[in-house]
Amino acid sequence: MIVRLLREPLLQFLALGAVLFALYGFAGKRGVEVPEKIVVSASQAASLGDGFVRTWRRPPNEQELQSLIEDYIRDEILYREGRAAGLDRDDVIIRRRVRQKMEFLADEMSTPEPSDAQLAAYLASNTERFRAEDRLTFRQVFLSITRRADTIESDSKQLAGILARADGAVDATALGDAFLLGEEFRDVSPSKVTSIFGEGVAKQLSGTETGRWQGPFASGFGQHFIFVSERVPGGLPPLDVIRPAVQREWANARRMEAGQKLYASLRGRYEIVIEPPQDKAAKAASR
Repeated sequence: MIVRLLREPLLQFLALGAVLFALYGFAGKRGVEVPEKIVVSASQAASLGDGFVRTWRRPPNEQELQSLIEDYIRDEILYREGRAAGLDRDDVIIRRRVRQKMEFLADEMSTPEPSDAQLAAYLASNTERFRAEDRLTFRQVFLSITRRADTIESDSKQLAGILARADGAVDATALGDAFLLGEEFRDVSPSKVTSIFGEGVAKQLSGTETGRWQGPFASGFGQHFIFVSERVPGGLPPLDVIRPAVQREWANARRMEAGQKLYASLRGRYEIVIEPPQDKAAKAASR
């Protein structure tokens, strides 16, 4: 019976509400107190830099080190606030878990059900994120650099003359070499073309005409003569078509924004002291 009650969504919602109420009530009381001090010692900053070196096999630059220090400060603030609010009670996992709890609470408060107007506004502000790519349908005649190492240039010129008078119905395998992925490609995107033939061929294809053979286009495999039969322009799909994707991205953006706002409000309650590295401190003292 008790287990069944604990699984009830309403009871879980009320419990979460009580935790949030207590947390923000506590935060409001803390706002009038003298800020606590967080000291990032030179040795602590050096330790953060050492951790970066172990991961990336190089020392961090100034911006990266500052980012590591800021993350340490964020970790410390959320840990202290979470611990003060009692989030660490009966929890065997230490600092990281408490920070995650704080961020989880911020996420829960920032993801209400969006309206159509909100989703439409988000889509209008992020059109490139949701824009569909162009789609191409084409055939190719392929000359392999491996098979024609000594004759590929002369063979290419001869093939260009033949294809200049041909339509899209030529027998590609009779004129050229077999290509691992075939001779016909239907409804493929430029990014797919890039993954198959390389960026150079994809860029050249983006400006080709339809209805005639063009090339050769060079790739790491050899040379390609291509006949584009159809080009479907990309564009921004209607909201109803991509609603799940827009809603997911909108919710992620809201969570990030809420997390930043919560952290900024909590950080303002602390006095932050970042000690200079020992070598710089010694130089300053000697002046």
